[in-house]
Amino acid sequence: MNIDTSKIKSTHWSELLLQIDAYSYFYDYARNISYKEFWDNCPIGDWLLYFAAKEGSTPHKLIVKAACQCARQALPYVKQGELRPLQAIETTERWLEDKATIEEVNLAAAAAYAAYAAADYAAAYAAAAYAAYYAADAAYAASYAANAIDSKKEMQQKTADIVRSIIPMPTQAVSEFERLVKMKAFW
Repeated sequence: MNIDTSKIKSTHWSELLLQIDAYSYFYDYARNISYKEFWDNCPIGDWLLYFAAKEGSTPHKLIVKAACQCARQALPYVKQGELRPLQAIETTERWLEDKATIEEVNLAAAAAYAAYAAADYAAAYAAAAYAAYYAADAAYAASYAANAIDSKKEMQQKTADIVRSIIPMPTQAVSEFERLVKMKAFW
């Protein structure tokens, strides 16, 4: 992540969220806590995935692996007999093991997206989130699917726990930000 020192207005790590175009409520949550507290306690998986993806030091396939596990949480909300969301997840997981091509992932994701578009299945959207590209969407859509049965907060927490179990706390951007602050590079 390239830190634009001209855009930094404070010395709090959460300024990085503004640079990655995080939603304002994401920034509002983080702006009064330490980065470690944020990573360890954030109750929303898509925020963690989004930050890890944008921060830049987490291997892409690790982000995709976490996204697939988050998307799997939405499968119970898929209409019985609809297999395209599961197939999209499984194809992406095979890609993680170098047993499928990115073209196969794209085709499976497009099919799952068609299931979403045809019937408004949030779980199909979770699987179709093009996990290889839009990892945070998988966690968000899993939470959205659970919203239909009043368990959105539980799903958000579950996806956050999944992300933390797979992705170690990324530290490169925060360390660089802190280094710049110490150097007073932008004052």
